[in-house]
Amino acid sequence: MTPLVAVLAAGATLGLAAPVVLGRLARLDRAPQAAAYLWLAATVGAVSAVVLAGLLLIVGSSRLVTDLAVLLATCSMALRAALDAPTGMPGPLLGLGLLTVVAGGLLGGISIAGTRAWRAARGQRELLRLAGRSQPGLPGVTVLDHPVPLAYCLPGRIGGRPGPVVVTTATLQQLDPAQLQAVLAHERAHQTRRHHLPLLAVQALRIGFPWLPAARAAHGAVARLVELAADDDTVHRHNPADVAAALATLATAPTPTLGLGASGPTTIDRVRRLTTPPTTGPGGSLLLASLVVAVPLLGQLLALAAPLLRVAGTPTCPLT
Repeated sequence: MTPLVAVLAAGATLGLAAPVVLGRLARLDRAPQAAAYLWLAATVGAVSAVVLAGLLLIVGSSRLVTDLAVLLATCSMALRAALDAPTGMPGPLLGLGLLTVVAGGLLGGISIAGTRAWRAARGQRELLRLAGRSQPGLPGVTVLDHPVPLAYCLPGRIGGRPGPVVVTTATLQQLDPAQLQAVLAHERAHQTRRHHLPLLAVQALRIGFPWLPAARAAHGAVARLVELAADDDTVHRHNPADVAAALATLATAPTPTLGLGASGPTTIDRVRRLTTPPTTGPGGSLLLASLVVAVPLLGQLLALAAPLLRVAGTPTCPLT
């Protein structure tokens, strides 16, 4: 198998097969934090495979590689032969096209997702500045007058402290003290684990690469898994019944534009998960999911490392 074929096979596995496998392994819910990062790794790995394929196709241009060899003093001919990349004009042009697609996708996705997050954060902070108020006995919490029970946290830091946890007056009225503390612990778990970062990353990938199945599926999966991870952190410190009751109260609340809220479309399933003790852990499901992601990633690395090692130390390529 040539390096290009190996990279393309790895990319197909990560971009097409991995989302199917990860989506069907229900027991991954028992290790949501790890599962969220496996989704992110699969998507990033699929994008990196496109980059590597583009580079390998460009290597097929003898003139381009020779020019680079002169510039970088590398052993281009031996390396090109070891990589077994296709030669001729179509290969390099296709490679440049793939690199352009990835660069454009990353630039567009990061720019759009980052701009949306910045605008939403600015709007939320302005709202809290004008309408929010502190509540005695609830440090780091901002209260908004609103008839709908809602709780969420904002990313980033303000004045060296984590962003505020926001609750409405309806939340304070409808939750008892134990349930309220459980909700606040849930939001602070999001902040401690910095769940906003993987969410922003998968959002940027979904915007930049809408044609990639892994990128399309990862956003919803990661959004759900970080909520499960925050639930798990919360039940370590609070009664699961209080956590479930609080989530049930917030189940009909809208999902905030920015921030991670205790409510959302998966709230009922999360309540059911909290009230049904697990009979088994993630076990083999987590191992299988890890292999589905790790093996193609390792395959990409070996696809490039093997040719380099093959030519290293030869008279035409004294790399060692």
